[in-house]
Amino acid sequence: MFEGFKSLPRNAKACIATEPLWALVAPATIYFMPLFQKQLGLSELQMGSLNSINMAAGLIFYLFAAPLTNKLGRRRTSFLFDFAAWTIPMLLWAMARSYTWFLLATISNAVVRIIYVSWNLLLSEDAHETQRPAIFGYINAIGSLGGITTLAGGILIQKYGVVPAMRGLFWAGATSISFLFIIRYIYSRETKVGEYMMAKTRGENLLLLVGRQLPGALQALREPFFRRMTGIYFIGNAILSIDFFRVLYLKDVKALNPLTVSLLPALGALFSFIVFFIILPRRKEQKDKKSLAFAFLACFLAQFLFIIMPSGSIAASIVVFPALQASVALFQTFRDTVFMNGTDAEYKSDRFSLIQILMMLFSIPIGWLAGLLYSMDPRLPFILASTFYLAGFFLARDIQRLGGKHERH
Repeated sequence: MFEGFKSLPRNAKACIATEPLWALVAPATIYFMPLFQKQLGLSELQMGSLNSINMAAGLIFYLFAAPLTNKLGRRRTSFLFDFAAWTIPMLLWAMARSYTWFLLATISNAVVRIIYVSWNLLLSEDAHETQRPAIFGYINAIGSLGGITTLAGGILIQKYGVVPAMRGLFWAGATSISFLFIIRYIYSRETKVGEYMMAKTRGENLLLLVGRQLPGALQALREPFFRRMTGIYFIGNAILSIDFFRVLYLKDVKALNPLTVSLLPALGALFSFIVFFIILPRRKEQKDKKSLAFAFLACFLAQFLFIIMPSGSIAASIVVFPALQASVALFQTFRDTVFMNGTDAEYKSDRFSLIQILMMLFSIPIGWLAGLLYSMDPRLPFILASTFYLAGFFLARDIQRLGGKHERH
């Protein structure tokens, strides 16, 4: 897989090479965010409400994602809006004193929904469809690398306390991520489809472009492939809201000490690297849609084991948690690959934006619901996650049965 890196398009290499600057700090801040919020006096319901507000704000930003990405280009959109989506929230979190600070930060962070469209296209649009599993595999493997820095974050928390250590991580994150945006912009170029769409939308009013998404949305919703992929993306997003409480569950319910809780993402990163760079390259003949169904099944089994693993068992946790983390990374890789390979180039930005809008719309109550369920019984959110994974398996199997002809529009 490392040998194939040189053959990837310029933009893919630029995005992959700079991604470690994100993985250096951001995953640790996300992982320990619930502990930070709890130390500053937020309740589980307030935490869940912030996740739901992020979804609601993200829904609004997604309406502008495809028009902005087509009008400004994938490269420029990613550069401009990344600062609002990551640098500003990092600074707000670093100075947070109350719920209001977190509210402002979560609304600013919701701008990432614009970036999610533009950056994914910048990353993969110029690539051949056979290269995309490797591209998304690199990105998810690097994201898993954040598990190692999470261990370092846990050590800092043990030494300096949750609040001082987290403030330091946020300041470091704002600096590291800002460098990423600048370096990636310098080394990347606009995609070929991006140049075509910029020329096509030149002189067009942005609001008119937003309004023109409706006919395309109605057409997309009539397609079985798109409807099933919408369900799969919703499941992935809902799981993120539920996983927000995972660190609290490990600490408060499974009675694991802080060092073990910090070590688990690092072990997950190691296991993910084994999966992406040793196992997957030997299974190139495996079809992406079949792999997606398998990844969902692996997530379901690992999630079930996570719920039933004995309290206080370090041995069980170092087996189950890494397996779950690697399974989720595998699911995300094949989810994005199946969608990108199943959608025509000219429609990618509009369809990807639309699928994110629908995903966010359906996900709005999940953050609040996860917080409510956790306050009732900490196991309930993760039982819900198991149900989602099982539903995802059946959706992926349905996509297999549709065949290639139904994936083209």
